[in-house]
Amino acid sequence: MPNKFNWKLETGNWKLILGFTIIELLIVMGILAVLSTFFISGYTGTQRRARDAERKSDLKQIANSLELYFNDHHRYTAASGITIAGCPSTGPTSCAWGSGPFTDGTTVYFKTVPGDPSNGFTYVYRTDANGTNFRLYARLENSDDPDIITGLSENACHASGCNFAITSGNVNP
Repeated sequence: MPNKFNWKLETGNWKLILGFTIIELLIVMGILAVLSTFFISGYTGTQRRARDAERKSDLKQIANSLELYFNDHHRYTAASGITIAGCPSTGPTSCAWGSGPFTDGTTVYFKTVPGDPSNGFTYVYRTDANGTNFRLYARLENSDDPDIITGLSENACHASGCNFAITSGNVNP
């Protein structure tokens, strides 16, 4: 009988035994565990980078809508705490991130002001008393991102640990 497969002699007849040994199964399971570790860690890193890209895009779009507001009113809208004031058309109340429109009652500058894509983080909006400049802050998750700004004060970021900013004009974050 050829020895290519597992054969067993039973009562004078050869019987073919199909299957894997326990050692072969353990080796395959070990290889799969190592490969899955690589894929899972790469996947979570990709998710962090995707959320960071969304944050950067959101802040850029908000900044563009603030510039449109500035063109109409010759000043930036006030900050209400860490949010943009003047969102609903009924009056100058604050606009919760990710919920309401940014409008002056006549023009809608942003249909729904975006919120941070991750729970636990929020965007921060700051402006000076004269409305001549603004700063938008966010917290990036990928610590290797080249756009991260170190040394932002907790005052500016409302204790959210922000490390990314978009500003108007020549204002430093």
